[in-house]
Amino acid sequence: MEIFVRLDKVLNKIGLSTYSLFIAIGVILLLIYTVWILEKKNNYSRERTNRILVWMVIALGVAYLFAWFFDSLFHYFKTGKFEGGMTFISGMLGGVLSFFIFTYYFNRSERGNILQILNLIIPGVILAHAFGRLGCFSVGCCYGKETSSLFGVIFPKGTVPYDEGIRHPVHPTQLYEAFFLFLLFIGIQKIPWIKERKFPMYLIFYGVFRGVLELFFRGDDRGMLFNLPPSFLLSIVLIGLGVFFLIRERNLKGKKDESLL
Repeated sequence: MEIFVRLDKVLNKIGLSTYSLFIAIGVILLLIYTVWILEKKNNYSRERTNRILVWMVIALGVAYLFAWFFDSLFHYFKTGKFEGGMTFISGMLGGVLSFFIFTYYFNRSERGNILQILNLIIPGVILAHAFGRLGCFSVGCCYGKETSSLFGVIFPKGTVPYDEGIRHPVHPTQLYEAFFLFLLFIGIQKIPWIKERKFPMYLIFYGVFRGVLELFFRGDDRGMLFNLPPSFLLSIVLIGLGVFFLIRERNLKGKKDESLL
């Protein structure tokens, strides 16, 4: 942890932080992965890929605004002040929704391929998110509850938990999540039935994992909604959307099979 604190001090002199550095690495890897999976693995033309990238980058900007807005909204419910950090799930939902809308209305040649495109690029999103969680660990945000387990981490001076008066070991929930995301990045592309349904399975797997993390391991106080952590409720939304897409796929396949009879 001390190396992150020292690096953060150096980066602060130029207006950056270790958190922003890891986020930047994640976004760059996402864009590289997207170009690779579309052009090298699926033979998309450069022009077709560029059109997708344009709306994808705009959707990333919308995702940032959604992540900031909803976290600020939750803090407003708690403190009366409209300020906060970032909430990944709300950002991801906002980004996906905006990508769908932009593609549907402004990239009409891909209207029927939106879910297919999401299936292709979602591993890149997972990879970027994993690096983002490493960024969270570097500054101590999104930390866990107190623990006496061997996994416990004491965050030093210069990190969020220390600034909030926490001097005892806590669950490094950021590393738990990063480890899960790296495994998901691999598994979602290797397991046969899952790799054909990457996007809906990602929604379900991540929704379940994040829900468990929120209820039993997260320790930072971000307010409550209906007496539950806001991100837990958003996790339920992810699971519901994933199930919806799977049911939709099954129904469409059933209709197609009937038409062949």
